[in-house]
Amino acid sequence: MDEQQRNARIRELAREIWDAEGRPDGQATRHWAMAERLVDAEQRATHEDHGFADGSGH
Repeated sequence: MDEQQRNARIRELAREIWDAEGRPDGQATRHWAMAERLVDAEQRATHEDHGFADGSGH
């Protein structure tokens, strides 16, 4: 996932979080940070699913 794709996914998740919380004002920074953590976790999980958990790449 390149940076543009990552940012698009973060934006998508941040909006979903905002929507799920009733669309509160003033929480954009918190929603973005939460979405970043989720995207990082998704990427780690995908990496592990492909056998890269040990860092060897094999």
